[in-house]
Amino acid sequence: MATDLLHDTIAAIATPSGTGGIGIIRISGGRAAEILSRLIAPHRPPEAWRPRHLYTGELRAADGAAVDQVLAVVFAAPHSYTAEQAAEIHCHGGARVLREALRLALEQGARLAEPGEFTLRAFLNGRIDLTQAEAVADIINAAGGTAQRMAARQLGGGLAARLSELEDKLLQILAAVTVAVDYPDDADAPAPDELAAAIDELLGGVETLLERADSGRIYREGVSAALIGAVNAGKSSLMNRLLGEERAIVTAEAGTTRDLIEERLDIDGLSISLSDTAGLREAEALSAAERLGIERSRRSLRSSQIVLAVFDAARPCCAADEPLLAELGKLPSLALLNKADIAERAVIQRWQRRLLAELPPERVIVVSAKSGAGVERLRAAMRELALGGDAAQAAPPWLGNSRHIEALYRCREHLRQARAAAGGALGVDMAGVDLENAWQALGEISGKTASDEVISAIFANFCVGK
Repeated sequence: MATDLLHDTIAAIATPSGTGGIGIIRISGGRAAEILSRLIAPHRPPEAWRPRHLYTGELRAADGAAVDQVLAVVFAAPHSYTAEQAAEIHCHGGARVLREALRLALEQGARLAEPGEFTLRAFLNGRIDLTQAEAVADIINAAGGTAQRMAARQLGGGLAARLSELEDKLLQILAAVTVAVDYPDDADAPAPDELAAAIDELLGGVETLLERADSGRIYREGVSAALIGAVNAGKSSLMNRLLGEERAIVTAEAGTTRDLIEERLDIDGLSISLSDTAGLREAEALSAAERLGIERSRRSLRSSQIVLAVFDAARPCCAADEPLLAELGKLPSLALLNKADIAERAVIQRWQRRLLAELPPERVIVVSAKSGAGVERLRAAMRELALGGDAAQAAPPWLGNSRHIEALYRCREHLRQARAAAGGALGVDMAGVDLENAWQALGEISGKTASDEVISAIFANFCVGK
């Protein structure tokens, strides 16, 4: 985005498309109050609007025709979302009235905002850093409760504060090293052991942030899970039980599910995209739709992050089950012995012996989609498998954004190199180069050293109006 465009006054619809009780037009820039004063009757001069106070009025077109009864508010710089003068019009939430209100604002000299431009201005004006800007999008797109809490903490500046502390410490070390290198006659170089101790402290801070980064990424992005198994093993019934609603069609007829059915499941804050797949069986003599469904099931077996292999425990294991059984040990899978409410104990035990040859005991679960027995254990096992054993951690991780994680890994590597250089023959000189690189990597997260290309790519993914 050209920097001269950031001096324009911009406007956009800030609420989702569709019909609702309230819709909001957001205006930001030096002419925001002036534009608002021309649109709202009774008319009052721009300086007469008391900041952060709602006024009732009538939104009117240029010819004086009434458009809607509205609430309007002005925000004085720097006390607004963008840190600029800003205004909002709160209309009734119909698509037509919102489009008309936006058209009138543009008619008065505002420019239609680009995607993410309001948040970009907040970043460029120093009201938020880049981690907080990204948190705005994360809150909007959060699929799970933990992802939402992580984003809220990040928006509140929690991650920014931790990064700022590391940046300040790193900058102090870098400054001491740089002065000693550039002015050797005027400043003493830090002693190797002091430099090493200071770098070790920084490394500890970076390691603390990275400690649960993988689980943070999983919370933020969610995982995919697919119910795979033979026809009539009870996959659709299990999906309905997990979701708590009748989402998948369940009948006694074999092959009811012919295509993927996907739903979102939240397990204690972890978002899981759950798929019910067509039953696996020999493709001969089946319809084209059934064959296509089975092929999609096999693709899901290979691509899902969690495979929920469902077996019918009401019948003995047979040759038709062997292909799926053979795959279990190679995949992140849970084996589910369904129909425990009607299965004979001896048959279940034989199934368990066969499955334990492929999987550890905690990944073999006896369930009943009909009665709900074992389903809570299944939910806990799914979360445990997704998080790689980190499911017991109560507090949300600090990191989940892949961009942040990658930059921190680079920062850690440069700090390790600086640590090694501090005790070597080249000593302080080489350590200074690595410390500079570490600071650059750390600054990419907050935006202090991020390139224009990175910043543009981040804000391009925002919706218009945010």
